[in-house]
Amino acid sequence: MKAAAMAFTSAVQSLAGQVFPWASTMKVRHEWSYAWHDESDAIALPTTDKNTPKPPK
Repeated sequence: MKAAAMAFTSAVQSLAGQVFPWASTMKVRHEWSYAWHDESDAIALPTTDKNTPKPPK
């Protein structure tokens, strides 16, 4: 199950930068068997011109 969740997370991560170009991270929560296992991860998304701070002009 963990391998399937990691594969799904990777698939969403690869699309998230295109769908939400302003987002710099995404938070993923894994919960199994009614909170028997509960884990959250913050995953950095690819850098784009919309989610990167610009130097002052």
